[in-house]
Amino acid sequence: MSVYYNNLVYLLDRKDLSVAQFENVILIPKNKILEPTPVELVKIANYLDISIDLLITRPLKNLNKVLSTDIKMIILDVDGTMTDGGMYFTENGDQMKKYNTKDGMAIKNLVKTGFQFGIISHGYKIKVVEDRAKLLGIQNLYVGKEDKLTILNQWLTELNLTLEQVAFVGDDINDIKIMEAVGLSACPKDAVKSVKAIADIILEKDGGKACVREFIDEYITK
Repeated sequence: MSVYYNNLVYLLDRKDLSVAQFENVILIPKNKILEPTPVELVKIANYLDISIDLLITRPLKNLNKVLSTDIKMIILDVDGTMTDGGMYFTENGDQMKKYNTKDGMAIKNLVKTGFQFGIISHGYKIKVVEDRAKLLGIQNLYVGKEDKLTILNQWLTELNLTLEQVAFVGDDINDIKIMEAVGLSACPKDAVKSVKAIADIILEKDGGKACVREFIDEYITK
């Protein structure tokens, strides 16, 4: 079965509809529902209130969790998530990082609404990350070797939020503990296998290639 068909059946089941019943609702013949033209696909996606990209390319086994989770805060890893994982050094030994402007735009727009963001990184150059956080208006920042979940729990106490209200996007083994604890977890397409195995959502974009923008647009502000 195709990803599209499995997703279609899953979404219709949530509406207590079979494919045969859906035929009468949307006024498209069953054979066209199963193999729609672009115009018919737009109509089907609009009825199901989902993007065409999600409908035809990504298994929605975790959609129920995504839709039912009341996310109030997003925590981001840096290297391999907000960046491509590469590290750049000047002749003086100063570290530089390459960030994605599309990620930045999505973060800034959500911050303006009062949404909480945080960065937790096991890197060692706090100034590099601090400058990015300040530019984006990110309210919570930690760079160091302390346990990520411990840092997050401290923030949640101050903000009166719960782990269930937190989404985390990370890519490597040091993110697994916190990903398993929060309400919703996601990882870039090029995350390590052990992270992909436990992530609720595997994004289509690689780290540093607007994967954060994808997560925000497709799963938080959709």
